[in-house]
Amino acid sequence: MTDILEEFGDIIETIEFTSTIQRYGFEFTKIRLRLIDGSSLRIWEKRFNKSLQRYSYYWLDELNKQIIGWDNAPHHSNIASFPHHKHVEDKILPSKYKLIDVFRYIASRLRDK
Repeated sequence: MTDILEEFGDIIETIEFTSTIQRYGFEFTKIRLRLIDGSSLRIWEKRFNKSLQRYSYYWLDELNKQIIGWDNAPHHSNIASFPHHKHVEDKILPSKYKLIDVFRYIASRLRDK
């Protein structure tokens, strides 16, 4: 995560919250970042023995309305990239984004403004 924060520090205004809990080989991480335009990125990851098992990355506007959400919750089996998908408005779309890809996407939107 340190590398991501260094590479994308220009779009991150503040780190509002971070929490990591480790138990029995599991690691749960939550991070909330406030971005330069007032939006936020909510990061949640579950790892087992350092391997990413579950994730959700939600980009919300300044009123906490979803802009885009990426996750791998197994509830959209009709999506080609199942269980990986993204929520855009009221659509569920294929996605295989990793956290670095999420940051690259958001950075491209914010840096172009």
